[in-house]
Amino acid sequence: MFNYLSSIPYLKFKLAIVVLITLNAVIYAIVDTLTSAVDALSWLVLLVLYELETNGAAPMAENTLHRIRYILIAVIALVFVSYVHDSEWLDVVNSGLWFALIALLELEVRWPDKVLKCRQGYWLATVTVFAGLIAMVIAWISQSAWLDVYDATLWIVAFASIEVDIFQLLQRKGA
Repeated sequence: MFNYLSSIPYLKFKLAIVVLITLNAVIYAIVDTLTSAVDALSWLVLLVLYELETNGAAPMAENTLHRIRYILIAVIALVFVSYVHDSEWLDVVNSGLWFALIALLELEVRWPDKVLKCRQGYWLATVTVFAGLIAMVIAWISQSAWLDVYDATLWIVAFASIEVDIFQLLQRKGA
């Protein structure tokens, strides 16, 4: 099963996820606030940058990639502050969980040797963050916030399959 996931159909699946996330950003730009649209677009670009860097296909120098990621993370942090200001507590918790995932990804990209040394702790932290994100989907379902349910589910699938590659992570844990 895991060999199938690393094959050409899996690459097409990843591309389909990126297309859906791009459509998601367009939907937010049309039907929601400017803040939500900027948030969705920033996350999309961040996801693509992580994908390019982790696959060694980055079209620019590593320092430039890091600077762009810092800018995107700063934009996302400003969106977080707006959620706190507007007392949108589900969005605040959701953003906090996504920041935790970003921290894990930065660790993996910048210090892979340290991640390998603390493999079990890293795996546990990743699973905990994903469990929290899934709990957010359940919270939005309970509020009938269907656009948020769709958005959160799509992003969980995107980061699990494209960045964290949860299938390989689980395979390593089982080995």
